[in-house]
Amino acid sequence: MKKLLEFLRTERLNKCLKQAYLAEKLGVDESTISRWESGQITMTFLQIESYASALEIDVYEMFAFLAGNGEDFPRPIAEVYVEVYTQDAYNSLMQYLAKLGLDIAIKNTKLKRWK
Repeated sequence: MKKLLEFLRTERLNKCLKQAYLAEKLGVDESTISRWESGQITMTFLQIESYASALEIDVYEMFAFLAGNGEDFPRPIAEVYVEVYTQDAYNSLMQYLAKLGLDIAIKNTKLKRWK
């Protein structure tokens, strides 16, 4: 949790944002932001997500940072958009991507037509 708090605080400072501004944006007291960043209060997952969103931090990048043992989080070199028209094609694609290992992040959306 300490690494997460350091990351969030550093990102806030890098963006030159005051705790008061962030508190107003999140609808909490400035003292709450201070206690979150110092670890005096444990943040819930939803609070962490809201905090990151207020800083315009991608949640996936944030968790990649946390998984990277304090190393700078990986930046994607490409984004690929794929439309899949059958469930078999989707399943095959997911199996293939799973074989590639941890060097990819998958974000998928199943449309209303999904059966």
